[in-house]
Amino acid sequence: MQLTRNNLIKSALGFGLVLTLMGCSLKPQMPREITVSAKPVEKPQLTLPPVDELNMRPVDWVIITEENLEQKLTELRGSGQPIAIFGLSGEGYENLGLNFSDIRAMVQQQQAIILAYESYYKQAEDALDGAMKPE
Repeated sequence: MQLTRNNLIKSALGFGLVLTLMGCSLKPQMPREITVSAKPVEKPQLTLPPVDELNMRPVDWVIITEENLEQKLTELRGSGQPIAIFGLSGEGYENLGLNFSDIRAMVQQQQAIILAYESYYKQAEDALDGAMKPE
């Protein structure tokens, strides 16, 4: 079977007509209704465990020199407690003080970080509360 130009045109028109009729027979699809909600999202609360209060116990330092060695040993024996002598060199005592100073500085830095977190969350909460208020 040979397709002539007329047959080709008729076939194309017939195919176009079938497509047109099919398009008309389909029920037009309406887009689904879109619902937009501006519901606020609750942010999680920052929960930190409570920090124990630091209560320092008293420490009595006894300075023993060559001049008072016998006197201090007599006093320590008289207290009824076992005698143990812990010694520090001058440099060791200085390092002990510097270590306590470093610890104090680190605690202050940690307190500043905690205050920054507290401020951040307070500001974020205030901003969310302000955004949720109806105008």
